[in-house]
Amino acid sequence: MTTAFTVIVTSDRYGTDSSDFARERELLQDFPDIEVELVGEPGRSEEHLIAMGQRADALMLSTRDPVSRRVCESVPRVKVIARYGVGLDNVDLQAAADYGIVITHYPLYCTSEVADHALAMVLTMNRRIAELNQDLHEGAWGTQGRQTARTLRGPLNAMFANTVGVVGLGRIGEAVVARLVPFGSRILVHDPYIDPDAIRRAGAEPASFDELIRESDIITLHCPLTPETRGLLGPEQFAQMKPTVAIVNTCRGPVINEAALIDFLTGNPQARAALDVTEVEPLDPESPLYALPNVILTPHAAYYSEQATRTVREQTFLSAIAVLRGERPPTIANPAVLERVALA
Repeated sequence: MTTAFTVIVTSDRYGTDSSDFARERELLQDFPDIEVELVGEPGRSEEHLIAMGQRADALMLSTRDPVSRRVCESVPRVKVIARYGVGLDNVDLQAAADYGIVITHYPLYCTSEVADHALAMVLTMNRRIAELNQDLHEGAWGTQGRQTARTLRGPLNAMFANTVGVVGLGRIGEAVVARLVPFGSRILVHDPYIDPDAIRRAGAEPASFDELIRESDIITLHCPLTPETRGLLGPEQFAQMKPTVAIVNTCRGPVINEAALIDFLTGNPQARAALDVTEVEPLDPESPLYALPNVILTPHAAYYSEQATRTVREQTFLSAIAVLRGERPPTIANPAVLERVALA
């Protein structure tokens, strides 16, 4: 005898109206004890999630979808909410636990991709590649001649001469440090939750946040968005930075106070920023960030590769199926739920 479940995918990437869920149906062949109806219903509001939750045993959401206490208390049928990705900053984990909803996600998602993207931004800014490309397209070789120093907009240090500050030594921060070590840079790491000896073993020096801010030529951010890290870089921090600092953000936009960043970059034209994430996404077309010549922007794309999107799709689905079958998924983001839900 099989048990029937309804799984609703609200992610606008995986739950489109045209999705045939071919890969999910292929995976389900390994579970003949259950029958699953798969439904694609893209949407992002609380109201939409609540409406879908009236007929869903599992909801599969993008990391942008809000899972509030109101959502959790309004979907009594839902057993599991599975997130396509890493971020949990807009999930009320305690509320989900209170209402017996297991939250799963895939914390191994896109580690290499984000680390590669961050390093690419570091190197692009350090070697001033984007600036040089633009200047040459605009005729700099004709007006400035062959001497590179005439074309450069600012100083260009060898990577081994730089101090690179890494904020956060989670999976991605550690992968970034591993990529930086061969360049010979001095690497400072600030992470109050990591043992200093672990930082040293990674090839870096533990540092206070203020020390990192003051001494770094390049700062790359790899911390989660929490109440403590929201606005982590603000006016006070920018005032301590070198006027030639280069800042990379591939974690979450609100970690940087955007207005303060714009003021800093406007007043310090030798400083630079490379941003894959912004406070509001998509970035407002009128944002001053578009007009600043010392800013590089990418569209929250650091996570992406064909391999990563395929893997997260499969692993997130399998985690949801595990919960529906009464089993523990590889990751439970709200372990307090186990006081209310028994999983083998």
